[in-house]
Amino acid sequence: MDELNKILQLPAVEKIFKAFGESSIFLVGGCVRDTLMNKSVTDIDFATPCLPLEVIEILNKSEINYIDIGIKFGTVTAIINDKKYEITSFREDISTDGRHAEVVFSKEIEVDAARRDFTMNALYVDKDCMIYDFYHGQEDLKNTILRFIGDPQERIKEDYLRIMRFFRFLASNSMQSFDNDLLSILRTESPNLSIISKERLWEEFVEILKSENPVTALTLMQENSIIENISEGLQVEQSFKNLISIESKIKDVDPILRLSLLFDNNSKKIENFVNNFPLSSNNSKTLLQLGEMNRKIVSYLSMKEVRFLLYKIGVSNFKNQIILNWARDVQNKNEVNWRSLYEVAISWERPKFDLDSKDVMGMGIKEGPLVGSILKEVEEWWAENDFIDDKFSLIERLKAICQAHK
Repeated sequence: MDELNKILQLPAVEKIFKAFGESSIFLVGGCVRDTLMNKSVTDIDFATPCLPLEVIEILNKSEINYIDIGIKFGTVTAIINDKKYEITSFREDISTDGRHAEVVFSKEIEVDAARRDFTMNALYVDKDCMIYDFYHGQEDLKNTILRFIGDPQERIKEDYLRIMRFFRFLASNSMQSFDNDLLSILRTESPNLSIISKERLWEEFVEILKSENPVTALTLMQENSIIENISEGLQVEQSFKNLISIESKIKDVDPILRLSLLFDNNSKKIENFVNNFPLSSNNSKTLLQLGEMNRKIVSYLSMKEVRFLLYKIGVSNFKNQIILNWARDVQNKNEVNWRSLYEVAISWERPKFDLDSKDVMGMGIKEGPLVGSILKEVEEWWAENDFIDDKFSLIERLKAICQAHK
């Protein structure tokens, strides 16, 4: 209760409760669930029996900014100090097609709770920190049970994305048990994931990839022929399990690196995924680079070789290549070496190459593409010779190359 009270005492939360006054409004869903699980809360959502236009009127009276692009679905988003707080009217589904629901608004909190997916997500808290729990969600949280509200197959048929949400919560909330018959239902219904938009699929899949340890969830998805309904070529191999263990040691979780290894860094499979899913431009670029850079790096590289590779491919790419090759290494005895290479990359500072185009033209080479070509050749020699710190030697090498091109 103390942690819930801390959420209620946040200035923005207090402001919203105060704005609604005698009108009912509740904290709901993830913020309640995560607080009860002693997890950090990122998004704070509200539910209310007030209709969307009534919510707008209340926010206007309290001079709270808002956006109403979700008003069709009953959601008005309050904005306080640049942070968003979704306020959604109680709803009831009157028809569903596996992707969307046609809803009507309700005044009853029990009706709103009945349409939610899992018991742990149907928890409401009022301004006095009273918890409303109609489906034993608190007990399920305590016992780490992931349970659908009502009949699981019916709930999944309402929205097939709930298949992904099941595995997301299994991975991210340390839920350890569920109805044994549920996997059969999930497997049977999983081909219907094809009707879900790629945007929604990716939003849930990346949350699975971000979780501290997604191995159990992804393995269950693979064993029950569910993962193949997301994208062709995804496979949980021992190297992926090794990667999760490595990340726990280096304290660095990268969902895109994890995704790459699920494709075994196969460039064709990765390209197919990037073409079909709405990744950000940065994530797409990184994933494609990982598919193209299957460089064989061994654990016993010399420091000279390490510095050269760091200079050639950059710190980020080098670290990724170290981790990927480390994950594939079946020799546990090499772990110390891999860890050392990773640590070198973290502390490495890129040396400065002291020559430029003026130095090349000073040797009698006319301005043009040849200048850049010569400069690149000298730089390559300099890097291969461990970034020799001798300007005279650099000039002599430049002079010899220029002479060869005259």
